[in-house]
Amino acid sequence: MQQNSTNSEQTNFPGNNKKPSPSDPFNAQENHSLALPDYAETILRLFRKHSYTALQKVLSRIFPSDLARILDGYSEDEAAKIFFVIPSHRLAASTLKYMGQELRNHLMQEFSPEKLIPILEELPPDDRADIIGHLDSSLASRFMGGLDEESMREVADLLQYDSDTAGGLMTPDFFALTQDATVGAAIETVRSLPYIEMVFYLYVLDDRGRLVGVSSLRQLIVNDPNKTLAEIMTPRIISVATNTPSSEVAEMVKHYRLLGVPVVDDMDVLVGVVTVDDVISTMEQDLSEDVLKMPFISMHDSGVDPPQPQPFLSYLPWLLASMGGGILAGGVITSFMILLNAKLTLAVFIPLVMTMVGDIRKVIESRLLGLTDFRETPWPDTMRRLLKELGMVLGLGSGLGLIGGVLAWLFFHEMLLAQVVGLTILFNVVFGATLSVLLFLFPGRLRHFPKFDANRTLNTLRDVIGILIYFLIAKMLLGV
Repeated sequence: MQQNSTNSEQTNFPGNNKKPSPSDPFNAQENHSLALPDYAETILRLFRKHSYTALQKVLSRIFPSDLARILDGYSEDEAAKIFFVIPSHRLAASTLKYMGQELRNHLMQEFSPEKLIPILEELPPDDRADIIGHLDSSLASRFMGGLDEESMREVADLLQYDSDTAGGLMTPDFFALTQDATVGAAIETVRSLPYIEMVFYLYVLDDRGRLVGVSSLRQLIVNDPNKTLAEIMTPRIISVATNTPSSEVAEMVKHYRLLGVPVVDDMDVLVGVVTVDDVISTMEQDLSEDVLKMPFISMHDSGVDPPQPQPFLSYLPWLLASMGGGILAGGVITSFMILLNAKLTLAVFIPLVMTMVGDIRKVIESRLLGLTDFRETPWPDTMRRLLKELGMVLGLGSGLGLIGGVLAWLFFHEMLLAQVVGLTILFNVVFGATLSVLLFLFPGRLRHFPKFDANRTLNTLRDVIGILIYFLIAKMLLGV
């Protein structure tokens, strides 16, 4: 964040010694003519042939947002290796900003902070804070410890605000001078500015750093260089507080057609600026989440790009695991053949038992989406919320078990069979919910294969144990 000074001739900004990278896509003169699939194929071919010089030339010609989409389509290991071939930290930083959360987390977890910090230092402070803020506390501390003192302070200051407020969206980099500075001095300052995320307005401050006015860059150009900023500024200011909800900031940007909104603290001191690109990103994210939650909306219909297909063999491990789970479930059923022969009606309810286990998993996991920030909340609060969810599941399981038992009685008029079905549904609902909570609290990917993960393994485990619970309850109650 720049340090505002009452001396208009010597305003201090960070990174004065930095020059734009020649591979910065926004300065490039290359013709962006190939389609993304062609680029994706070319990049992968050059990478696998170890033609790194040619690969760097291709990477430098692609816009960061497009390059991020291409990398998201590869396996995590290949994408990570290609990412570190990107020819400049500036381009790599911009690509990291647009990258999907899953691949970005993979990079942050699998590679040392020393390798990524030079890239993070090229990001605007708000983007840097956003990336670090999504890490668990121990990993975030490692990255924070590697930043320089100024960057560390900026990130720490931004992370104190909720992500859905103006404070969480703002960047502490902005263009501001005191009101007694002259127009000529302000123009010279603009010319000497280092890289700042977006420079739309000149914010005018009093001697205490409080926001008193604003001026467009056009006003600077057309006015007498000897005039002071107090004479040309607009005193009518549209600003927000640090705790203003992001939805209100977005509405303000839309209503007033603003390119940036200044953010002030309780004393009206300017502490940051929310730029229009951050508002748009927030609106797009909220819209995508709302659309994907709507029933009968596919990824294709919603405009969200589906993931790029992976090689078929990468799916083989978990397909074999699913097959093994099916064989294991069949083995469980076979071991209870005597019980099935004595009570053949038990077979009618096997599909119902397996369906209930899978469906309750989807229900509980969708409810846990609201707890994605549980690592940032106190552990007792998280546990209270989880216990509340499990209590609701217990009530839901009891109700479903009662319905299942009544249906079994209506079909076969056997009270013991109705009790078996009802109790099985209750136990399996609670069992499936408990496993979902454990997976939520202790997430972890089995990294031996790209598509072999803990969630699919637990799906198979739920089915097998669900069937086992069914037959054990039947054996106990029916006495066979």
